Amino acid sequence: MIKYLVLFAMLVLPVFGEEIQNLNQYFDYLPNAVHKNWTPYKSNSEYEVTVQFRVKKNGDISAPFIVKSTNEKANASVLNAVRTAAPYKPLPESFTADSVNTQVILQYKP
Repeated sequence: MIKYLVLFAMLVLPVFGEEIQNLNQYFDYLPNAVHKNWTPYKSNSEYEVTVQFRVKKNGDISAPFIVKSTNEKANASVLNAVRTAAPYKPLPESFTADSVNTQVILQYKP
């Protein structure tokens, strides 16, 4: 089973094909987008990788990097998933900053 999370203490609403209206919806969309592009490194044991990246207003990202990992061999697959999913949907119009910093956690359980 593969699990993923986003590190924010916000109410998260489901968003898939809908227009994203707020950051709560965006932070629900983001880990789903990464997860859809992730081909996990196969391992006999569980692992967890936290990746951090900045999403620009237009959905482009700046260089993602690994914040924490319990399996270094899995890091490349996580970074690849983040890069492959880009560009992401644009940030909501109601969000006035130029970008937002985020972390996504991907967990692998054989």
